[in-house]
Amino acid sequence: MYLVDYHTHPYSHGESKCNKEHLQKFIDTAVKNGIRELGFSDHDQFSEEIDWELLDTIISSSSIPVKKALEFDYIPGREEEIKRKIECYKLDYAIGSVHFIDGWGFDNPSYKEEYEKRDIDQVYLRYYELLNEAIRSNLFNIIAHFDLIKIFNYLPVNIDLVSIIKPILKEMKKFELVLEINTNGLNKPVMEIYPAKFILEEAFQQKIPITFASDAHSPERVGENIALYAAYVKNIGYRELVTFTAGKMEFKKL
Repeated sequence: MYLVDYHTHPYSHGESKCNKEHLQKFIDTAVKNGIRELGFSDHDQFSEEIDWELLDTIISSSSIPVKKALEFDYIPGREEEIKRKIECYKLDYAIGSVHFIDGWGFDNPSYKEEYEKRDIDQVYLRYYELLNEAIRSNLFNIIAHFDLIKIFNYLPVNIDLVSIIKPILKEMKKFELVLEINTNGLNKPVMEIYPAKFILEEAFQQKIPITFASDAHSPERVGENIALYAAYVKNIGYRELVTFTAGKMEFKKL
């Protein structure tokens, strides 16, 4: 089985010093867990602090392919900034994600209480509106943690998520985007991967390709549960995953 982990954060949120030893630990854990390709995809706000020359050195000596990427927080109005960074750093792929709803960092535990003050249905509608804008920006190769809004297990009451998500997946198909299977949701209060099974089933019906991610912020979590969920998506019907090199998509057999 060809497994990849395309969403990791060696720099974390600025806490980790990305020296050679630290990066090598990510690679070593990937190899140990049967990962055939690894992606370093720190948040783009730290892009100027990343030692890109060191990363190139690591890539050239690694026993498995290591890909250069960034995870971009999509916020309306950032499009030109994001485009410049993608071109500047010559990435293998760009990950798009939504972490903010009109200035509210909804996945940050420090701001969790905001859910109690809002109409949850409206929160979901706005989140998926922003996610759809990210998709339609045509800036990204991969969409991360598609249903991140469920992170704290606050769920909609009076809206039909299937009817909302179907047209968004159609936009993903239109823009030839890849859906990320992100196992980090298992570590969150929702205790479920991103995206949920019903989203994966609809994505499969719409022939949307997938890739895998641990969203690891520390070396010991690289590849976490990816083999397990590769078998899971095979039961849904998937037989291939996507890899990227210099923006070019390639399919590998699961």
